[in-house]
Amino acid sequence: MAAPMDLIFDFGFVSHILKTSLISYVFICAVVYFCVVNEALPVKLNTYVEFTGKRILILTAHPDDECMFFSPAIIQLCKTSEVFILCTTSGDYYKQGELRKKELLESCRILGVADHNVQVLDNSAFLDGPNENWDFVLLADKVRTVINSFKPAHVFTFDNQGVSGHPNHISVSKVARQVVQAGSFAHGEVKLFELETVSLPRKYISFLELPFSLASLQPTFVSSVSEVLTAQKAMCAHKSQLVWF
Repeated sequence: MAAPMDLIFDFGFVSHILKTSLISYVFICAVVYFCVVNEALPVKLNTYVEFTGKRILILTAHPDDECMFFSPAIIQLCKTSEVFILCTTSGDYYKQGELRKKELLESCRILGVADHNVQVLDNSAFLDGPNENWDFVLLADKVRTVINSFKPAHVFTFDNQGVSGHPNHISVSKVARQVVQAGSFAHGEVKLFELETVSLPRKYISFLELPFSLASLQPTFVSSVSEVLTAQKAMCAHKSQLVWF
């Protein structure tokens, strides 16, 4: 059996290793983040030629989804592409739909999207709410019509877990996948990109999450400090949503 002093020594050694590892990881993440946002890596991980000069449609469920979930992508894409926003509801759960549509336009302006590139379906067949049963056939038809109108090369939306787990997000993902897979668009092929749902810790560790995203080898949009502030400003445009809960 180890003596008490041995146990104390072992605990101190393990604690030192953990602290050193944590500090090293934070430092590595900070260096990787600096290299990505300043395009200092051999491969410009923060720039995707595939999207340059293309039309991009961001498909969301509620006003504020665009900045809460897609602002890094929108800010980056607006530099080289034409971005469109399609929001399937007005966010009228608390009877604030008209106000929230105005807030959506203001948020999109801040992110770099023109008013005429933003559309809200606001149809009684797909209302805002976790317990709403949407008419998927009608929604698919509406989404297809908008795609044929905006003519995007790529559609960005939620994955099948909805990122936050909201049923409306999941419904949007389901319909987007169905419409894009069916194809037959007048302007040509459309490719679908889905925002990956990650574990709760990964959602809230900021740049410390970066190695996980880069290791996935999937398109990863990384915001600079100024772009983070832009996204926060866009979120503040949704004043009706800045409530205690």
